[in-house]
Amino acid sequence: MRQIKSNIKLKTTVKQRSKIPPNNPRWNVWQGLFLLLIIYLIELPLGWFKTPQDLDQMQGFLRFLAVGVGEVILYLGLLSILFKGLGRSFRDLGFVRPRGRYLLLGLFMGVLLFFSVGLLGNFLENWFGTPAPQSFTLAVKGASYRWQVILLIFLGGVLAPIKEEAFFRGLFYPPLRKMLGRGKGILLTAGFFAVLHFDMIRFLPLLIGGIVLTWLYEKTSSIWPSIVAHGTWNILMALALWIQC
Repeated sequence: MRQIKSNIKLKTTVKQRSKIPPNNPRWNVWQGLFLLLIIYLIELPLGWFKTPQDLDQMQGFLRFLAVGVGEVILYLGLLSILFKGLGRSFRDLGFVRPRGRYLLLGLFMGVLLFFSVGLLGNFLENWFGTPAPQSFTLAVKGASYRWQVILLIFLGGVLAPIKEEAFFRGLFYPPLRKMLGRGKGILLTAGFFAVLHFDMIRFLPLLIGGIVLTWLYEKTSSIWPSIVAHGTWNILMALALWIQC
């Protein structure tokens, strides 16, 4: 009887450890904020926050592409250092194989976000005016060749979503969920995601997008459906911008 209880306890412990998002993450919000501060302190002197003025020229395009790839390497590199120090792996961030139907759900939600968030964004722009275009928008509109658009789609639809989902959903959501509960954790993670885009007019659409992406992570127990949704959303926006040009 004692052996049976021991086995049940062991199975429960293993199940708790394998839960994604983790119920008891080995890191906290302050470590995540400190990591973000380090990133900003590295990027600021490099001028990575400035919007290039020559994105319609080859030199500006290549610089924008290099900065985008550099950010992905920087974010994931520092995340890797943090988790190695904690004795954890990227699995704790949600990088586990999802069920096939959850990838389809991510694809569907990405299409839904493109249309719904786009309509809301257009409505807000009619009321409050059109905000300054983001660097990615300027880069797509300034692209003269198809290969440039393909590279931008790869950057915005694959690399950037992996970076942002690993940080917002993978790193920040589990400790916020532990502190505040599922609902408030999702809302605060989405708010953080929206605020760090530094665009007040687009804050509400980004907030809604962040809620959906965090909900996907919670529902599917994997970061990949959120990455698929985020990437689909970005790719459709990039294609829409390119077609309008």
